[in-house]
Amino acid sequence: MNPKIKAYQVQGDEYGCIVFATNSATARREGGNELNLEFEEVESCRRAQWADQYADVKGGVPPLAMIKHGWWQECAHCSHKVTIDDIEDGYEDDDGNIIKLNPIENDHFIYCSQHCLDEKMRVRTEHDAKAENFKQKLLSLRPDLTFKEYRGKWPQCYCSASFTFDCAQYGGIVGYGTDGEVEWRISQSDLNAWDVYENKRKEAA
Repeated sequence: MNPKIKAYQVQGDEYGCIVFATNSATARREGGNELNLEFEEVESCRRAQWADQYADVKGGVPPLAMIKHGWWQECAHCSHKVTIDDIEDGYEDDDGNIIKLNPIENDHFIYCSQHCLDEKMRVRTEHDAKAENFKQKLLSLRPDLTFKEYRGKWPQCYCSASFTFDCAQYGGIVGYGTDGEVEWRISQSDLNAWDVYENKRKEAA
């Protein structure tokens, strides 16, 4: 019979996490790795029976469940620290108003309001649109090249793509330079092949 997977709360000096393991020693080691701590640097490792039910849940314990059991979670849009007190009693804003949060859980992230979730989705949509525009720009600029991979969609920060060309061994990478213009970077091993390729292309134009 396989040992039962159980939930443990592993705590460091400032941060903690919930990990699932068959025993305390394994939980301490895995929790320490998650917190970037050595085994002996972990301050405590104790059972969290309330979280056992999430052992088979993809992504682990849902954020709202964490909050309801005394943890705080950061809003994935505005970075506000959402606590159970914010939900039950509210918090005081800069103008002295008491704000009660109604947090929304989405894709294993927590948002302190529907507004924050909507704003995050808007930002993601705009981000992905820029990545798609970058892709179309490359195809328009250099239809002769073979692009192998495009990067830049959420959550990737920078738009880039790898490409190859006739007689290339490794090819190159293209992205935006510091001046905002498209910048082509060729593998050192393919510089001569690139020069030959470009000369032929220009002669045929």
